[in-house]
Amino acid sequence: MILETLYELDMRVLYPVVIVLMAIAAELGHLIGWRTRLRDPGHADLGTLTGATLGLLALLLAFGFSIALSRYEARRTMVLDEANAIGSTASFALMLPAESQQPVLDLLREYTVVRAGFGIPFDPPKFQRDLARSLDLQARLWQQAVAVTAADPKSLPAYRFVASLNEMNNVQERRLTALRYHIPAAVVFTLASVALVAMGFAGYNAGVTGTRRYYPSLIMAVTVGVLIVLVMDLDRPSRGLIQVPVQPLIDVAQTIAR
Repeated sequence: MILETLYELDMRVLYPVVIVLMAIAAELGHLIGWRTRLRDPGHADLGTLTGATLGLLALLLAFGFSIALSRYEARRTMVLDEANAIGSTASFALMLPAESQQPVLDLLREYTVVRAGFGIPFDPPKFQRDLARSLDLQARLWQQAVAVTAADPKSLPAYRFVASLNEMNNVQERRLTALRYHIPAAVVFTLASVALVAMGFAGYNAGVTGTRRYYPSLIMAVTVGVLIVLVMDLDRPSRGLIQVPVQPLIDVAQTIAR
């Protein structure tokens, strides 16, 4: 529940918060290491353990980034697929009887506008409203399809229109699923925990060995913090700085005949 709440935070807030936490972990580790050195000058450094922890962190970052990027690409592909499906449905609608064309095109245009703003910006009530509106418009489009098919059951244009409309509905469900599912919270928690431990070990090792590496530690904290939040940003594009482009849907809405 706590991690889900963190996911809902504005990324412009989350970026500096995570960076500060990484810097604090490094500084705290350095302080503990420095005090340990004063009490026991012969205390061995933890260079090997620090290197191993940083290696594990690098592996987890690569793993998390790969998953987040693949999910981002899937969402972007879904937008293009939906735009293509709507465009095909609009083209087949032009082959329907004249009296049925304009109502269908009007519904498709309104549906495209709703889908272009689906889930953007992050607002759960708006998301539910957009979903309900999408389903309502789909139902009305199916009513038009049923009427056209009933008027001429053997019509090839009607058959093609129904098939395209069915594909459009399927793409809508796939896009909805892609928006709802994200990297498991446990993975993000593990990544953040290992990052804090690694930064702490790096600071501790610097303190024990008597080396003060303020600027390198700060740069490392910023880098690790940015990468962790970048994974979260890619995984939740509707509420972060990285957005999934919906220009294909906007283009389709502008090309549907009036």
